[in-house]
Amino acid sequence: MKIQLWTVGGATLLGLALLGSNGVSQAQETTTPPSTTPPVTSTTPPAQGDVRNDTQGIRQDRKDIRQDKGALREDRRERRQDRRELREDRREGASQAELAKDREELRKDNQNIRKDKQGLRKDRQDLRKDRKERRHDRREAQGK
Repeated sequence: MKIQLWTVGGATLLGLALLGSNGVSQAQETTTPPSTTPPVTSTTPPAQGDVRNDTQGIRQDRKDIRQDKGALREDRRERRQDRRELREDRREGASQAELAKDREELRKDNQNIRKDKQGLRKDRQDLRKDRKERRHDRREAQGK
């Protein structure tokens, strides 16, 4: 039987002291029944090329993330510039057509930023997936 140690304080400690419990009841026993099914193992470990391909995929995902970050920075820079121009045009009393044009540029910049953020999120998910696959393949190759 395994015994778990618990750190308790405050009201929990008071409750346990009043109940006279040692922290483990019959319902909390931590022994595990023996497994009836054998563990599932792969018959052949992955080839060295699989790990290499996973590593190349990870490198490509990192490259994509760097490119997406650069595009996001550029879109944010454009948005700041467009906001600056809109504020200047308002101060100078520009025509409604010119203000509408500046607002449209801002809308496009915001859309580009949203798209770049979505691309960055997807690339990060791909990177996590590729790392997980590579880790799995390496463990299989090592026989663990």
